[in-house]
Amino acid sequence: DGLTIQSILGWIFAPLMYVLSIPWSEAQAAGAILGEKIILNEFVAYLTLTGAEGEFSPRSLAVLTFALCGFANLSSVGILLGGLGSLIPERMGEIARFGLRAVAAGTLSNLMSAAIAGILFVGG
Repeated sequence: DGLTIQSILGWIFAPLMYVLSIPWSEAQAAGAILGEKIILNEFVAYLTLTGAEGEFSPRSLAVLTFALCGFANLSSVGILLGGLGSLIPERMGEIARFGLRAVAAGTLSNLMSAAIAGILFVGG
């Protein structure tokens, strides 16, 4: 398929997906969807997941559903900067510094929920 941003993100996040109990054969595709969620937003990632249902086992779908469920993405940082920046413009730099940390913390929170879903998943 060639080198795309999705494939690069897929390989970056594949080990993380593997740790979340997604088989290695599905980890690169799952990592690409998680990367898409972080860079763009969860709606685009869920649309991609819906189009790729045949690629994933039921357990992987359950784990990915929880991993994608949250607002930890770069567009949320923009919304935060726009909203809070207009209210307290003198602290815009401080808000911006914490933006990526907030995305990381939110993503880790979603991934913890996904890990629990993977542990509790029973079936297919």
